[in-house]
Amino acid sequence: MRTARLKQAVRFSIAGAAGVMTYYVALYCLTEYLGVWYIASAIIGFILNTGLNFTLQKFWTFQNKGTEMVGRQLVLYIAMTLSFLVGNTVFLYLMVQYLHMWYIGAQLILTVVFSISSFIFSGLIFNNKQKE
Repeated sequence: MRTARLKQAVRFSIAGAAGVMTYYVALYCLTEYLGVWYIASAIIGFILNTGLNFTLQKFWTFQNKGTEMVGRQLVLYIAMTLSFLVGNTVFLYLMVQYLHMWYIGAQLILTVVFSISSFIFSGLIFNNKQKE
């Protein structure tokens, strides 16, 4: 059981890294090169990250190949990520505006916090033992 959970954690980290890279590229490029407000850039990056991560986490990390429950799983996953989006956006704003942190540094801290939370909740969404 521990080995399976460790493998999931490693796959989650690899898949998450792909999503995080997508997020940071969007955040940085939109903000620095296109002059988009960092909050809007963060939201766009978050949306791109969510689409990529749902697919990778469901089918690769948690080896959940069934498609009968994919609609329900997608709704739960989107609800999870939307709550993270709200939390990320609020805390990013507060950390930059009131703690005077660099937006990338603030986002790195938030990435760690939300990654741990995402692993836990994604496991609940995709590791169910229901028939698919």
